[in-house]
This record gives sequence, structure tokens and C-alpha cells, in this order.
Amino acid sequence: MQIDILTLFPGMFESPFGDSIMKRAIEKKIVEIGLHNIRDYSKSKQKSVDDYAFGGGAGMVMQIEPIDLCMQKLKAERTYDEIIYLSPDGELFDQKLANQLSTKNNLMFLCGHYKGVDERVREHLVTREISIGNYVLTGGELATAVIVDAIVRLIPGVLSDETSALSDSFQDDLISPPVYTRPAEYKDWKVPEILLSGHEAKIEEWRHEQSLLRTKLRRPKMFGKEE
Repeated sequence: MQIDILTLFPGMFESPFGDSIMKRAIEKKIVEIGLHNIRDYSKSKQKSVDDYAFGGGAGMVMQIEPIDLCMQKLKAERTYDEIIYLSPDGELFDQKLANQLSTKNNLMFLCGHYKGVDERVREHLVTREISIGNYVLTGGELATAVIVDAIVRLIPGVLSDETSALSDSFQDDLISPPVYTRPAEYKDWKVPEILLSGHEAKIEEWRHEQSLLRTKLRRPKMFGKEE
């Protein structure tokens, strides 16, 4: 998978993509990530990429030209399945969307800043708008890192145990059941006996019951979707 990210602050991705699973996925060339500084496409001497909003109001707006020039260059190199703008009012990101995006070949992400981008970017240049929650961040970089992480871990070959992702929370519209490891008893806190029984069918039944219970308690709006 090729992922290209348009940003004003490429350095913000060094840590999220420089460790753990993301680092290994990049090193194994399962995913290639390109970071593109939008300022490099500004035609002004100061490399400015923002200006005042027409009609007045507080805050600056990212200009369309540098964004368009950067996108044109990248689109000349490959065809993108989606060009995604991170926006607080975009569709809410969830596991189902992560699954869908993980099957794509080429994705482009646009990270906004200030009061956002010129509306013509949203009207003519992007194909999808996504939000990771009903709140506002200082920019789209952190949201992009979250989405890319959720997508990449689903690509075959990224996780050492490929079945692990299939049992994640939300994959079947349920929250994952509780998990335990050694020791079986710690400070009189004991692991449920069923997990030590070795009876696979009963263990799976217990886990499903626990998933149903947790979903009902913690995500009541989701409860019942699996039926």
C-alpha cells in the first residue's frame, strides 16, 4: 500500500511511524509512506500557505493553490483510491471503515490547519472527509496518524499473528472480552477458572458472553447489531 500525506508539519509523523508495528510494516515494505510538505508548493517568497478569510472573521485559512499543486504532482505518479481530508465534521471513523480502507492500494491524506482549508479543496479535490471524533485538534496530523495505524495493522503480513486483528474490538460489532496471563493468582486476584479449564468450547462461550456484556454496558448503542 502507498500512503501519501500532505502536511505543514511532516516532523509530527516521525514518532508515530518510527516505532513498533508501523516501523516494521515500513521496513518490510508492506506499506510505503510519503510525507509531503505543502509549503514546498507555495509560490510566495515566504512560503506562506494561508491567508485571511474572505468576509472577515478570526483565524487563517489554508490556500487552495499549494494543496492543488502538490496533489497534481502526486496524481501524475499514481491513481488514488481515496483522497481523504481530515475534518471535525467528516464521517466518523470506525472499524468498518478501517477494514474498507485497508484493502486499497493508494491513499492520500490531507492534514488541515488553522481554520481549515479553502472550501474549494473540499468541493473539488478530495473524495472523502473523515473525523476521528466530535472534537477539534490543532491540525489533522494526529488524526491521520490514528487512521493510518488502524488501517496498516489490518494489512496481511503486518501483524505476526494475522488472526489477532480478527478478534479486535468492533470487528464483529462487539467489544473484546477480558484477557488474562500468568500468574493465575496475584494478590488473591484470580483468573476465572473457566480460562484454566482447557475446555475450548466453554471458553469460547464464556468469551462471547463477556463480549455481549461489555458491549451492552459500555457501548449500548452498538448492542444487538451482531444479531
